[in-house]
Amino acid sequence: MINILNIISLLSIGVGVTQSFYMQKTIHGTYSRTSTTAVTSCLKHIIQENFINPGFLVLACPKEPSAKIFNIRRDVLKFLHKTEKYAVEITNPDDIPIFNNNVNINIEFWSFDPFNFTPTADYFLIILDNYEDFTYIARKIIRSRFWNPQAQFIIILFQLNNTDTNNKRTAERILSCLFKFNVVNVIICIPSMKNVLNTLIYSWQPYDPPNFCGHFNETAENRTIVLNYCENGKVKYVNDLWINKLPLDMQGCTLRILALERQPFVSINKFDPNIEKWLINLLFKKFNFSVEYEIINAFRGERNEKGLWNGALKELSARKGHILLGGIFPDYDVHEDFECSSSYLSDSYTWIVPRAYPSPPWVSLHIIFQNLVWFSAIAGFITCVLTWVFLGHLSKDSNYNQSFGHCFLNTWLCLLGLVAYVRPNKESLRVFFVFLNLYCIIFLTAYQTKLIDMLQNPSFQDQIDTVEKLLQTDLKIGGSEELHDLFYNSTDPFDQLIDKKWITISNMTKAMHDVAVNRNLSVLCSRFELVHLSSVLPELSDSNGHNNYYAFPLNAFSVPLEIIALRGFPFIREISRDLNKYKQLGINAKVRNYFNVLSMRKRSRLVNTSKIEGKFYALSVQHLQGGFFALAVGAFGGLIVLIFELLSTTTYTSRQRQLKGK
Repeated sequence: MINILNIISLLSIGVGVTQSFYMQKTIHGTYSRTSTTAVTSCLKHIIQENFINPGFLVLACPKEPSAKIFNIRRDVLKFLHKTEKYAVEITNPDDIPIFNNNVNINIEFWSFDPFNFTPTADYFLIILDNYEDFTYIARKIIRSRFWNPQAQFIIILFQLNNTDTNNKRTAERILSCLFKFNVVNVIICIPSMKNVLNTLIYSWQPYDPPNFCGHFNETAENRTIVLNYCENGKVKYVNDLWINKLPLDMQGCTLRILALERQPFVSINKFDPNIEKWLINLLFKKFNFSVEYEIINAFRGERNEKGLWNGALKELSARKGHILLGGIFPDYDVHEDFECSSSYLSDSYTWIVPRAYPSPPWVSLHIIFQNLVWFSAIAGFITCVLTWVFLGHLSKDSNYNQSFGHCFLNTWLCLLGLVAYVRPNKESLRVFFVFLNLYCIIFLTAYQTKLIDMLQNPSFQDQIDTVEKLLQTDLKIGGSEELHDLFYNSTDPFDQLIDKKWITISNMTKAMHDVAVNRNLSVLCSRFELVHLSSVLPELSDSNGHNNYYAFPLNAFSVPLEIIALRGFPFIREISRDLNKYKQLGINAKVRNYFNVLSMRKRSRLVNTSKIEGKFYALSVQHLQGGFFALAVGAFGGLIVLIFELLSTTTYTSRQRQLKGK
């Protein structure tokens, strides 16, 4: 009897436990469905009120979502397609988490997936069960081409097994992780454990100066707040969930700038022009940043086949600074992987070659006039001689003014500025004689004036002034590494010829020395940099201030300058707006004028010093070589004529004697 009662008692307990289990499961299912409905309604309301502009929306969730995540995604997708405002792409997690549970570890710069034509996202919607799912999803979206840290992020963390405090800690870890990739505009929606119909909306202020300046090691720990909450599926308070993320006054927070040491844009010497530093200091003065420069003696950097960068961009990728500058012009690869500001200033590049050797000094005696002028002068001289003879005969002037030989000699004397041996007697010939002397004075004055200028500024032999002529020489061709891409990636056969002779130049000062002094190199150089180097390097100028190099008058290309930052640098848009305002206000022109005036002053002092310290170069025999040649021709011609005269005189005398003897 007792055994029967025990069995009945055990059966009753088992039935009670089973009923209790199914009742708890039913309650939990109802609890989950109610919370799912509330979260979905809250999410729709947030999207409707905040995602105002049409755009590209990325929806991310686990690869094998739970039933509640699946239901939220399904309902949200129906809502999004019904609005017809968003282009939606669904993405799945990566196979590798972005990092371990330790939030404070150093995160490397992940290379992106191969390029595709997907636009960058305007909105991100991420639905999660737990933090572990986030680590896989985050790595996938950050490495995708649609990644845009400046987009608006909504993250749904649907955890019903933790307390509100634990959920808040998870939100802090998510916010801290995203901030390491410059994500600022993010909210995290988590159902409240006290009331499943309410959804708490968490966020934080990553920039909270002067204590928190947005450095890479700062986290959201103990800084996350409940920004708002949803009640019965609607946001309780009407406000912008992404407002006031960037303070207007950074209260002296340090902004670390990586700067390429490149003249005249950036220099470690404060007395150099530093035109780009001057402009950037003015730019960040508005935000009340304390600017700190790290000067890097390297080139900008290039991307290899694996998508990794070298040079200064490698330092920026490693988060050793916030922005990079230093005479950097736009580049397609850079724009793919980094954030870039609006353009400012502008720079032109041209080919610099050795200046041609000076012409022999005696050449200056005959290259003063063009050939047409010389031919005209000769024709005019002959005309004047014939006119003098013609007028002498018609006016019945003296035999001297009618003789061709004497008229020729007098015209020659007038042309040289000398006095004629016998002046005309008749008035008609005197009038001609006066105007002939006036013509000769003008001609001789012009010749002497230009001759003095030519002796001071000698002419040069055939100058290399086109790229075609340059390629026909034995000169090496070079420039910076980033300029090499223009020819390396080109399919033009002419560019490929340049690529074969190209050498990378890291020190433009030494390169210009090779151009002007060693005469074994040609460089593709910035005109800004060329003007600066000419104002500080004495070997680039002669004693008269003329260049010892030749710059092609036509530019190879012209480019603007820009600032490079990591993807999502939050101040880049405000910087770009200010740069556009500066261009409209003429700040760029002011910077250029300041640089030009400073360079002219430096070069004038440099030339004056070289004149004082240099040697005095007197005229040499070569300068008068043409005159000596004319003198030699005259002496030789006179000797030949003398011989003929002697012979003719001797022959005539002997004949006279013979006639007298007969």
